[in-house]
Amino acid sequence: MTNVCPLCGRENRPEAKFCQHCGGDLRPAAPDRSMLPDGGTSNGPMPDRLRPLSPGSILTNPRNAYQRYTITAARQLPRSTYYDALDLTCPTCRQLHTTLPPRGVCEQCQSALQPVLIHERRGHSNGPTPPDDVAALIHISQGHPNILPHQAFIQFAESRYTVVEHPRRWGVLVRGRRRRSADEALAGAIQVGQALTYLQAHGFIYAEVGGSSIESLIVVSGPEDIKLADLSACVRTDPNSVLPHVEKEIAFLGWLLFYLAVGKEPSRAELTEAPPSLRPFVERAIRREYAGVPDMLTDLSTLPSLPSTAPRSLKPSHGQATHTGQRRRRNEDAVVTFTFDKEQDGRSVPIGFYLVADGMGGYEAGDVASRTVNQIVTDWILKTRVLPDLRKATRKLTTGDLPADLLTQAIEQANEALIHRRQATGKELGSTVTAALVIGDVVTIANVGDSRAYLLRDGRLEQITQDHSLVARLVDAGVIEPEEVRQHPRRNEIYRSLGHKPHLEVDTFTRQLRAGDRLILCSDGLWEMVTDAEIQAIVEAGHTDAGACSPQQACDALVEAANRAGGEDNISVIVVAME
Repeated sequence: MTNVCPLCGRENRPEAKFCQHCGGDLRPAAPDRSMLPDGGTSNGPMPDRLRPLSPGSILTNPRNAYQRYTITAARQLPRSTYYDALDLTCPTCRQLHTTLPPRGVCEQCQSALQPVLIHERRGHSNGPTPPDDVAALIHISQGHPNILPHQAFIQFAESRYTVVEHPRRWGVLVRGRRRRSADEALAGAIQVGQALTYLQAHGFIYAEVGGSSIESLIVVSGPEDIKLADLSACVRTDPNSVLPHVEKEIAFLGWLLFYLAVGKEPSRAELTEAPPSLRPFVERAIRREYAGVPDMLTDLSTLPSLPSTAPRSLKPSHGQATHTGQRRRRNEDAVVTFTFDKEQDGRSVPIGFYLVADGMGGYEAGDVASRTVNQIVTDWILKTRVLPDLRKATRKLTTGDLPADLLTQAIEQANEALIHRRQATGKELGSTVTAALVIGDVVTIANVGDSRAYLLRDGRLEQITQDHSLVARLVDAGVIEPEEVRQHPRRNEIYRSLGHKPHLEVDTFTRQLRAGDRLILCSDGLWEMVTDAEIQAIVEAGHTDAGACSPQQACDALVEAANRAGGEDNISVIVVAME
């Protein structure tokens, strides 16, 4: 009896685990052990080698004693497990701890230990990764936005553990199996396809298709932001046998596109369940009609924009406020706002730009740094005349959008200016930045540092940006509670800011806006003094059927609340109301 591949429909040997034609996973899905008590299965206790590591366990790399991690939380999937963990080697003094120190702080120098994310694969089909490949994969993982930076590969028994930089807020791609819109599915597949193209350019092929490969992907920040969290399935490109591997990558992208759109693996669904707009691409990938991943990406990019049902009549209004605070003699924050209308397709499209920059505390001329960021980023936005038309902007915001590129380039220019000024004057200059560009009903947000952007909608306040601070990482890894951040001894340490390194990673986020939404941008002088619940209550104050407090009134009230709580730092805030 042959084993028919659910992906490509071709026959294989009865005992085959992976399709010899497309690489599809022929194994039955393992039970979701996270739903079973005490890690057991319905047929009895689970073998020890399949039990996940428990919180408090120590994972050590037998080849490098300094790669040692303590598990803080586990999240099981049908075929693998993710762990939140803490690197027990101090990033500052290199002190190696045998157990988790109190509050996640180094016993010797008091630096915060670094959180990591670990993915465990069981029964890896390719065997151990050669040491040279390990070094190469760790190096190239640092260079693509849709690949999490890798730190180590650890082989233990039949499991392989891939250690990556902790991505902060994240979720597994497979949990919940929710159906995405066709636009979201297409965006995710394109992001992963771009990462695969990057890997191939550096001599590696992603050689796995099916459920295990999907479990190597996680969602970071928003539903459209998908990243590769485990490159252990990659193999070196062999010029003599590259075609089968390329076919696997194409099949993997087709499998992923279907999964994102339908919420089911192709082996457990009919291809007719895929949205009509995406079904031809899935079928072409399965039939191996693409010469390579770049050809498939080119084909996907030709898909016309789907009609949008969101209203286009939203118009932003805003307020802004900044204050020195109660403890500082100089205001090192900078705030900028401007709005204008752009004529497109015979109608007016409202566009708004908002920015908060915080000159680094403890640095010389922090006010100079924040003003430099303000001026350069604002000038870049104003002088860039090629904004996409509204329909393309909404579409491209999920597929590699121009507004995100525009903000990133502007912030990179500001970073270069600060570095050049530092080299010319010998003074340390640093700044955070959070900027928002609203085009029609879509906002694109860029962030470096710990200035924040929030979205207040329907009585819920969501922090969109992620603080690039050590204590924020400790919160995400489960080492400390969120309320401990304000009293933590290392709360002012940030690991990413403008003016430090020539290569700057800029986080970008997109959100579809609705009438009644409130965007809030602020420096740490506000959110360290005023809790999120208080921020929400102040912005919502007076929000009745008769109307809400104006954005300017909200800004003034927030500054007053921060000063009333102590005003230990400069305070800056922008509130944008979408009506």
